[in-house]
Amino acid sequence: MLLFEQINEDIKTAMKARDKEKLEALRNVKKVLIEERSNKGAGSELTDEETLKVIAKLAKQGKDSA
Repeated sequence: MLLFEQINEDIKTAMKARDKEKLEALRNVKKVLIEERSNKGAGSELTDEETLKVIAKLAKQGKDSA
């Protein structure tokens, strides 16, 4: 299972648990991953390594803004 698919499953779980903070964070990650995938080209998928790079970049941005 790709990391992107795992994020989708975690979104469903957060929705069922009504965990608003986790749901918002996962949706933001998914949005950035979709944008990154569209920049890469139509019909292409991100590998787990590329996904981890994007997530690390988001974490760094969050830490810097805090």
